[in-house]
Amino acid sequence: MLLAVWYDLSDVKLSEALDDRASFRRFCGFSSQEATPERTAFVRLRKILAARSLDKALFDEVTQQLKAKAIRVKTGTLVDATIIASARKGDGDARWIKHKGRKAMHGFKAHV
Repeated sequence: MLLAVWYDLSDVKLSEALDDRASFRRFCGFSSQEATPERTAFVRLRKILAARSLDKALFDEVTQQLKAKAIRVKTGTLVDATIIASARKGDGDARWIKHKGRKAMHGFKAHV
């Protein structure tokens, strides 16, 4: 949820980013082989936090901890990715990528 706030991502975009951004996966503690939550998980979590009045308290606590360590979070937006073809089809780190009207290819996304 922090990544969604910091990068202005919808639940769908957050789910997609967790699937293909190594930095997001590391931040959340997911291994490269571990499944990431579906977008509906974010909706359920948000509802539970709000129902228990914990949403604001948790974000305030994170903010205090970041300030205490003099960490400044700059928000931004993700810009569309450049797709780079993998050198071989057997590359275990690459994925099949379909990008806006183009044919699917085996490779990587380079995010700006």
